[in-house]
Amino acid sequence: MLEILRNAHYVVTVNPAVKLARITRSAVPSESVTQFEEGWMEVSRALDRAGRDGLSLLVDLRQAVGRNDPAFEAAMQRFRPIVMRGFRRVAILVRTPAGALQIQRHFREDGVERMISSDEARLLEYLAEAPPRGR
Repeated sequence: MLEILRNAHYVVTVNPAVKLARITRSAVPSESVTQFEEGWMEVSRALDRAGRDGLSLLVDLRQAVGRNDPAFEAAMQRFRPIVMRGFRRVAILVRTPAGALQIQRHFREDGVERMISSDEARLLEYLAEAPPRGR
């Protein structure tokens, strides 16, 4: 497991042996929309440097403090496709059913299929079964 980014809000690792990138969100809340956007851009740049091709992505949001105010919702809508693009499969690890419902709503808005669960083993199994991405 290679750690490619660590800051107050995110830890990003890549495990080439199992073809998995992982973003773990901390419990430290973003103080502003600008800080939120800058953080996700830093995550995206780290993933770009590591290379997304051939990898699946697990996003661990279990510690994240949920935000659903309009400014943060709009920012997340802009950054989801930037951060999650180019992966074979994407799975989101949540702590609560309410968190799963919020993420499901996001994915319906995006029109993209992703797996959401509080069961990490189930998500890792789903990601390991990822078919090669078509070109």
